[in-house]
Amino acid sequence: MIKHDHTFVIIPDGTKRPKRIFVSKRFLNIILYSVLVLLGTGFVRLVIYANELIQLRRVAGPIQQENRELHARTRALITERDAIGYSKDSLLNEIETERVSHARRLAEVTDELERLENFVTDLKILAGYKLSKQDAQKLRSTEVDQEDKGGQGGVEIDPESYFEGLLSISQDTLKATIDVEALSLAQELRNKRNNLKDLRDFLEKKATILEGHPVGWPVTGKITSHFGPRKGGFHSGIDVANVIGTPVFATGDGVVTFKGYVGAYGKMIVIDHGTQFSTAYAHLSRYAAETGDRIERGDVIGYVGSTGRSTGPHLHYEVRVNGVPVNPWPYMEKEGK
Repeated sequence: MIKHDHTFVIIPDGTKRPKRIFVSKRFLNIILYSVLVLLGTGFVRLVIYANELIQLRRVAGPIQQENRELHARTRALITERDAIGYSKDSLLNEIETERVSHARRLAEVTDELERLENFVTDLKILAGYKLSKQDAQKLRSTEVDQEDKGGQGGVEIDPESYFEGLLSISQDTLKATIDVEALSLAQELRNKRNNLKDLRDFLEKKATILEGHPVGWPVTGKITSHFGPRKGGFHSGIDVANVIGTPVFATGDGVVTFKGYVGAYGKMIVIDHGTQFSTAYAHLSRYAAETGDRIERGDVIGYVGSTGRSTGPHLHYEVRVNGVPVNPWPYMEKEGK
């Protein structure tokens, strides 16, 4: 907003007197606001135009696609119309061309199917999926074919004799042959789809299980006691020694279901990983998490201590499946320290 009046002085050439033009602040403010209104209106119209342009492009896409499809159908109809007037010889030539093209496409699709099958087999092997006898046999036959693959050969025939033989084949016979090949290909595709569905279900189940698996070491240090029998009883976890105050990390995502002091365990935290797995961290010196906290793998949940029945500073780490302690080492060695 302009708060003062303004006087503009125009000094002409020569001896003419300077001219003074007085402009009030009200007039200047009117001009200023008018310019701002015009600019604002122009910006709003620009936004509206851009929005309309976007909408038009969204609408134009399907219309253009439909137009292309109409052109394609029109060309197909024109081709069919022209084909009606073909002579018998030209029609047979066209059938042969189409059959060769179909055979080429069928060979390409069959080759792609074979590659897809090998890819699915590789995925099954990587995922630990049990291979069927058919998959195992195909895998062995593929290896043998790759080892034995060498020269090429075959019987060559005279093109004219081949074409004469083609003319003796009826159109219905050619069509039946193509239909049989197409049905066989469709059945093979259905089989591949079922194989992929089974593999997907297996991987989904495996991912669901792995999502709750504890993985890796909960703390750096040296293992001083393994899982299993030891003097005076059975050790339900693995002890990792380190100095007091060393951070202890959660080995999987989950929720803290217990934080407190438990007899020989001393200060302990238990994390439920949402499936059948839970982990326990005992002999802590301090806590870094509270009951009910949602924990992510790698979060610090406490610090190494020597509380409870302990001969020195270390972490007692347990992996429990449905509440029963199991050997933590297979889950720790997946990532190493």
